[in-house]
Amino acid sequence: LGNFDGVVVTDKILASPGFFYLTEHPPPLDMNVAPQLLSRMQEIPFRSCFALMMAFNEPLNSVPVKGISFINSEVLSSAFCDSSKPGRSSASQCWVLHSTAEYAKTVIAQSDSGLKKPSDLTLRRVSEELLGEFQRTGLCTSHPFFLKAHRWGSAFPAVSIAQGDNCLWDSRKLVVCGDFCVSPNVEGAIVSGLAASSKLLEMFSSK
Repeated sequence: LGNFDGVVVTDKILASPGFFYLTEHPPPLDMNVAPQLLSRMQEIPFRSCFALMMAFNEPLNSVPVKGISFINSEVLSSAFCDSSKPGRSSASQCWVLHSTAEYAKTVIAQSDSGLKKPSDLTLRRVSEELLGEFQRTGLCTSHPFFLKAHRWGSAFPAVSIAQGDNCLWDSRKLVVCGDFCVSPNVEGAIVSGLAASSKLLEMFSSK
């Protein structure tokens, strides 16, 4: 795309063979450029998750918060009110449910498609089970008019590859950051991004 003073990489798939299966193009990052750095990105194990997107005609007034973590459920790990984000439409209230990693692992093992795209039958089953578990909590008393489930194959990194430094870099001003560098959540991604920007500024000032 051009010549740049620095490059920031925020997605491990940019150095992964899996990029080809999604795009039919080779990974943008050539392993020959920084083999030690990029090989660490290829070795990151991830925990899968199923997500269910739901839309309701009326707000779930029985839920006093906009985010929930489930501790004793074998099916649900969390629920978020997507409509609470800035700029979202107020015509309906949208929620997103996340399954536990154990539930996702079981469904994938039982599915004929394995690690490939789940069948419509599998996704319907997931929709029914996640919604049913949410309704059993007593927080959801109405039925959504829209349901759509999908498998989030690389949902949460199982390891952190840059603890302490919070990002990876090499002398070519190639910097790698993301939740997989710190912790598997939004905070981890932010902390890693801040570390990457600081590292780039440090390298630029040392020219």
